Amino acid sequence: MISSQGRPAGPPLAENVDMRGRSAAAIGGAAMAAAVLFAVIGHAASIGTASTTLGAGDAAVTACDTDGVTVTPVLTGSNVTVVSVAGVAVACAGGSISVTVNNGISNSTGTAPVPAGGGAMNVTLASAVATKDSDEIDVAITGP
Repeated sequence: MISSQGRPAGPPLAENVDMRGRSAAAIGGAAMAAAVLFAVIGHAASIGTASTTLGAGDAAVTACDTDGVTVTPVLTGSNVTVVSVAGVAVACAGGSISVTVNNGISNSTGTAPVPAGGGAMNVTLASAVATKDSDEIDVAITGP
């Protein structure tokens, strides 16, 4: 008897068996990947997303200084080591002032208490920051 491939009929050739084994392995691998994917999607689907609010409550936040402050970097060589903050309102007395200097490559932060009369104070940075063309200086007053 002759097969459709023009060969004598008989047991399957080794190359045909090898291809069937590879196909079965590929199909089995794809099935496993699909099972894992659906399990992950099913898990993510159980996470609640119906909330339209953020946070755990609300509270009015009042500013102790409504007219802003003046910020001046103090240099040691070509590095910012201290930031002078002036014009802090008396209402901020007893609070804390935090300063962060960022030059795009490195940054440093310092904090200091706001004195009883407000006014001006120097905030020393934890480490010196090299001055660049576009330094960013952020100031935040918290408390009292």
